[in-house]
Amino acid sequence: MTRKALFVAGFMMIGIVLGRNIKEIEALVFCLLLILGALCAAYYFFPQYFKKEKFLFILCFLFLTLQLFRTHYIFYVHEPQKNLDGRHVSIVGSVCSFPETSEKKTSFYLKTNLNAKAVTLRVTTESKKSIFYGDTVKVSGKLKIPKGKTNRFGFDYREYLKGKGAIYTLFSKDIEVISQGKNVLSLLNRFSTMLNNLIDRSFKNDISSLLKGLILGNKSTIPDDMYKDFQRSGLAHLLAVSGGNVGVLCAFVEILFRRILKVYGKGVNSLIIGVIIVFAIVTGMSASVVRASIMAAIFYAGRIIYRNPDTLNSLAVSSVLMLLVNPLFLFDVGFQLSFLSVLSIILFYKGIYEYFAKLKIPRGVSSLIAVSISAQILILPLMAYYFSEVSVISFLTNIVAVPVASAVVPSGLMYFIFLIFNIDILPFKWFLEVCVNVLIYLSRLSHVGFSHVKVILWNEKLFFCYYLVVAYLIFKSFMSRHLKYVVYLSIGGLLVAFIFQMLVNYNRLIINVIDVGQGDSSLITYKGFSMLIDTGPEYEDFSSLKRVVLPYILKRGVAKLDILVLTHKHNDHIGDFDYLLDEMEVDRIVTSKEVYLENAHKLKGQEVVLVDDLKVYRYKDLKAYFIPPVEQDENSSVVVKLTFGNFSMLFTGDASYESEIEYMKRFNLHATILKVGHHGSSTATSEEFLESVKPKVAVISVGKGNIFGHPSNEVLQRLKSKNIKVYRTDSNGTVDILVDRNKVIINPYIVR
Repeated sequence: MTRKALFVAGFMMIGIVLGRNIKEIEALVFCLLLILGALCAAYYFFPQYFKKEKFLFILCFLFLTLQLFRTHYIFYVHEPQKNLDGRHVSIVGSVCSFPETSEKKTSFYLKTNLNAKAVTLRVTTESKKSIFYGDTVKVSGKLKIPKGKTNRFGFDYREYLKGKGAIYTLFSKDIEVISQGKNVLSLLNRFSTMLNNLIDRSFKNDISSLLKGLILGNKSTIPDDMYKDFQRSGLAHLLAVSGGNVGVLCAFVEILFRRILKVYGKGVNSLIIGVIIVFAIVTGMSASVVRASIMAAIFYAGRIIYRNPDTLNSLAVSSVLMLLVNPLFLFDVGFQLSFLSVLSIILFYKGIYEYFAKLKIPRGVSSLIAVSISAQILILPLMAYYFSEVSVISFLTNIVAVPVASAVVPSGLMYFIFLIFNIDILPFKWFLEVCVNVLIYLSRLSHVGFSHVKVILWNEKLFFCYYLVVAYLIFKSFMSRHLKYVVYLSIGGLLVAFIFQMLVNYNRLIINVIDVGQGDSSLITYKGFSMLIDTGPEYEDFSSLKRVVLPYILKRGVAKLDILVLTHKHNDHIGDFDYLLDEMEVDRIVTSKEVYLENAHKLKGQEVVLVDDLKVYRYKDLKAYFIPPVEQDENSSVVVKLTFGNFSMLFTGDASYESEIEYMKRFNLHATILKVGHHGSSTATSEEFLESVKPKVAVISVGKGNIFGHPSNEVLQRLKSKNIKVYRTDSNGTVDILVDRNKVIINPYIVR
């Protein structure tokens, strides 16, 4: 059997997935016994085959078992201690990562001991002190347990940090460096930092930020708008050091030694392996560069022992080694995209290249086109699933951009190495500037209307359908008729389930109170109609609209908003709303005169409805009443009441007692569900107001551990005394409310 590493990698991945998704140890052992039973049965019924490869399958089962229990331990046993959450501590530990530095903060991972247990923290600081790998430092601040996933489509920060080995976070205002690291990694970290500083000093901001991404994989200083352009033009992979960079570097070293210096022999291959290792460390050891480095090292090790390694087997070996080091690599987006893109090239490059070669297109151009197209085939579903958009022009932009970026890596490294010795070679500098400006120009093609498409209605069922179809096209000549029928039925069943799910949800009124932390944002959809009430908060380094709300809207299948309601001027409700207007078509904006006057320049060209008296909007059998703000209330907000048959829901923004008194005089406030005002503050939700609304359920949008003490115990006691069921986004995550003619279903993402 050839390519045995593929079997080992496949069994390891099965073990990791089982360990991640099965919480009960008894069920885990049962699954393991089932797999063992299946292997024993296969050995019994096909002895002529399994006796020959008996050792391989024993090895596969052992690796599966190892990864299954390792992953289960990481997710369900190696948990943070809840009693340490929010505790102020002073800790001495060792820096165990290359610090990530931006203009305003520095982040790194710290190994230390807590309650006599070895743990790793992610530390963030605004201190400008230089910190390097291996340094022993003292930090002080509040320990926090990282926030996990709080909606179906959200980012799981807790899982992400577990993948890095960390189970707590800590913000420290200052850092005391007790001693400096003196190992090889410390020296390489200092070298990487020196290169970053040289780039910053030698070029203007835009050029320097892109060069750091292209050469060192450092994206921390690339402006959001610029990175978005690269992403939408299909060039974002150039800003994360990857296999292409490793390949270019290897080719450069080979040309330097073999063709220019005329040095041959095994020593050059050993030197290249050493350069690869150093380059991988200096550029941050991302999943893609580690994968490429392992594959390149296998290739050059094969040269040393006079063997030509199989590319597919090398890919499998690299995945085995990476997953042995850290099984959570499997859930890393970079790992998935890197491996699938290489696998895609292996599977499809030859056929695509031959097709273009037959068209009499030059070999070099045919090769670039084939690589660009083939690399996309297996990663398209992932791009759509994770980012909700796909670049249409990527195969065109990459034809030009890849050779240009490939020239940047060796020339950039050479230029900065000479700079270390105070030798400034201006032609190199001019060449780098020209190359980066070409890439910037290509990235701006993303502003052309057809350059990218937003992908909605893309869920797991279509995801698996796509890969089943691809697998069928690859292996159909080896499939029996019965197996083909199984594939047909699987694809048909997934499509029917997807269509049925879409139809059911289409005919329901669905209200999503989205967890945006200390802020507000709610999405309402019904039979093609969509309304968003507020966009959540925006801080210096975080926009809930960009990170949470917009991805959620797109993954819920919403491509256009009929109504955007901006309840009042506070940043925690309408932060970054103008970004939404750039990204998505909005038919009309409903807001107050105060919000409009403060944001007239952002709302230019939009249809704006000012709520100066009661406004009513009707869509089929859904009604939305927009109640005007009260001038006497400094937290005055546009209040929204939805009615749908016997169901109703009231959204009160930050309206305080003064507004509630006025509303009770003038309007019918009775509602099935109350979206509690001002995040549960004691300034709202009075006893009289609750008597007027008479809700059965209350939902509070509030951030965990917020500095305001929301929601207040006073409000919670009022709600409890009236037997009103309470859901909170800080403890329940996003709250989904599904309404049809007969019933109301409330599904909090986190059930307590």
